Amino acid sequence: MPSLKDISKKLGLSTATVSRALNGFDDVHPKTRARVEEAARELGYVANRAAKLLVSGKSNIICLIADLELVRKTRDAGSPDFLELISRLSCELAERGFDLVFSVKSPNETAVAKYQDMIKRGIVDAFIVGAPTQDDPRIAFLEEVDFPFVVHGLPPVGTDLPFVSVDNVQIVRDPLHALLDLGHSHIVFVQGPPNTTHAVQRCDTFREVLGEAGLTADERMIILDGDNGSKLKSQLLGLFSGRLGPKPTAIMCGSLALAQACSDVLDELGLNVPSDVSLVANDDGGDPVRLDPRTHDLCRTYFDWSDTSGPLAEVAIEISQKGMKPGPSQRRNLACEMIFGRSIARPNPGLGGEA
Repeated sequence: MPSLKDISKKLGLSTATVSRALNGFDDVHPKTRARVEEAARELGYVANRAAKLLVSGKSNIICLIADLELVRKTRDAGSPDFLELISRLSCELAERGFDLVFSVKSPNETAVAKYQDMIKRGIVDAFIVGAPTQDDPRIAFLEEVDFPFVVHGLPPVGTDLPFVSVDNVQIVRDPLHALLDLGHSHIVFVQGPPNTTHAVQRCDTFREVLGEAGLTADERMIILDGDNGSKLKSQLLGLFSGRLGPKPTAIMCGSLALAQACSDVLDELGLNVPSDVSLVANDDGGDPVRLDPRTHDLCRTYFDWSDTSGPLAEVAIEISQKGMKPGPSQRRNLACEMIFGRSIARPNPGLGGEA
């Protein structure tokens, strides 16, 4: 098994310099570090993790703790394959000399307790915190104990933390501008749980874009708990009855699963897409097989959530080595694609009273 001495002999460097280069110390010149890393690969050198931890205080381990119930819910809703994301993230970290520890929080265990346990073990350099909420106890705890972490998604409003997320502003702006350009002004906006950080930002953007167009958002048309199927149906029935004001002529949904739920209600009302109601959604790369074929030709924003794995690995490694210094390199808003399906058209004058 090749050792540090073998690398130092090959390059004519001291073992101390080789060690510091492989452990990422800033006092090693980048060209020297590159030479050392290349020689290590050529010789097939594999670091002794225990020795590395003693020397540098770093384990090169990134930890992601998932909520079992949340994983099940996203799977059943046709959201991205969590195993695919974990697998890609593990590969991205491995290519950079890091390992991923994946742990699952059981239903009878608190999230904070799980993080406390991992920190006490002393084998983790940084955490990845997924599915953030506006008042997230995990984030509050990690900030309090000053332990490195990156948010997978948007951090809570009012905080300045490292994160990797799809651009939620673009997710709203692009399709909303398309609807406004067609003449729609009575638009239902459906999102998931109201306490999620992405739902908060998307709603704020929805109101902002309408304001820029000279319109005031009708708060009755903003549905923040769309995941509650019975409540969503009740609210949509009330809006399309006309008793709450002008009938909607378009619906914007935060996911393909929500678009399907809205399609089911429109079917019951005898309304067709797009001749009666335009329908747009955000597609985060979920499994379309789980969804109704009608959702396949939607006008939608598209971003495969598993594509966050590369940037997420980069930011997690950076904060584990250099600490949390939020800047462009530690705040990644990834652009989505706008796909114009055949689910939008000019508003039907018989519904919302629009010309």
